[in-house]
Amino acid sequence: MDASTTVKGIFYGNKIRVPNYQRAYSWDTPSANFNGKTHTDVFLEDLENHINSGISTPYYFGHFLFAEKDDGIFDVIDGQQRLTTIVIFLSALFSKIKSNRKLTDDEEGFFENMIHRGVNYAFSTVDYDDQFFKDYVINQSSRSKAKLDTDSSKRIADAFDYFTKKLLKRKMIISIKYCKRL
Repeated sequence: MDASTTVKGIFYGNKIRVPNYQRAYSWDTPSANFNGKTHTDVFLEDLENHINSGISTPYYFGHFLFAEKDDGIFDVIDGQQRLTTIVIFLSALFSKIKSNRKLTDDEEGFFENMIHRGVNYAFSTVDYDDQFFKDYVINQSSRSKAKLDTDSSKRIADAFDYFTKKLLKRKMIISIKYCKRL
């Protein structure tokens, strides 16, 4: 993997995993019980500010550290909270685009390389949350929160729902430019 790359470059042709020794997803999302800033709303605010600034360079998400396990399979050593949030956001973004129109060829390519192609997933979280992550966030085949086994699965669902709600509420102009900035 290139040492200096975009999110698209990180995922292109690779499979990224969160190893079980890493802590599970821990970023909080704004709620009715809390008015302060959380990681997810700061993430979205920063990304929107970058997009709206007119700057053409990719948004800097910080550094990530990976350990290559097999050819094209990488474990996240550092940056997994950010990377998980990026995947959750992208899944919500692509879902929003698909609800309005068919993906362009470029967008379909981004989706397949960064999210899901056929039976292959570009990203996997810790084992005990991974099936829920795939069902709720990636495939969106289960919208039930009835059997959330872990605090991290609740946070995953909350983050996905938050991004989905914000994308619907703001009626943002959603296009390939979002993906190109990543």
